[in-house]
Amino acid sequence: MKKLIFVFIFVTATGACIYGQTKNDDILKLLRVSGSEKLSEQLMPVLIQQFKQIVPDIPNIFWVKVMEKMNFDDLHDAYIPLYDKYYSHDEIKQLITFYESPLGRRVVEVTPLLTQETMSIGQAWGEKLGQEILLELIKEGYLKY
Repeated sequence: MKKLIFVFIFVTATGACIYGQTKNDDILKLLRVSGSEKLSEQLMPVLIQQFKQIVPDIPNIFWVKVMEKMNFDDLHDAYIPLYDKYYSHDEIKQLITFYESPLGRRVVEVTPLLTQETMSIGQAWGEKLGQEILLELIKEGYLKY
């Protein structure tokens, strides 16, 4: 009986270490191990750079202050209801297990690179499509050149 109690305590304690106390804790852990936390933080300088191109006369100190004011914890907390809506607690735990596996860590490593490259491809595709649509609008007489 003592061995059974020991095993129960060990399994319970081990499970508590692997996963958080609540589904929300596990969602935050999933955001961390999946790279979602870092990805959102890495995208902000890209967005700031885009703003700088749109409004180039703004002094750099303004953008530094904007970045300093950003609270990514608030952003990550805002994700919790979405993950809660679409995933069960068990699914969240399974995703954590995946992202902690060698393949999951590889996915985390490659995703930012894929995201950056697919954004570039998507932007070029969109520009080409926009030009084709513009030419078609001119050809059909909807726009004058």
